[in-house]
Amino acid sequence: MRYLLAKGEIITLQADDAIESLSLVAGAIWLTRSSDTRDYCPQEGTRLTVVRGETLIIEALTPVTITVNCRERRAALHITTAWPHTSPRTA
Repeated sequence: MRYLLAKGEIITLQADDAIESLSLVAGAIWLTRSSDTRDYCPQEGTRLTVVRGETLIIEALTPVTITVNCRERRAALHITTAWPHTSPRTA
């Protein structure tokens, strides 16, 4: 599954057992994980393994392309979006 985020867009990704990893195809993100106290700013091409049941909070620092890699074809994935003021797509 591929997702495009506008600069400043924030998403929360809650993974189930079928989510294997997250790949940053293009752009720059800030990422924090429920299973880790550190924050990350991965580079393009980075692939992060997703821990079973963890929540990821991702902020697009630039326009971003993210790929969510699944073990199964029909993985359950819950994404919540939030914007500081207005949606970047309508601003």
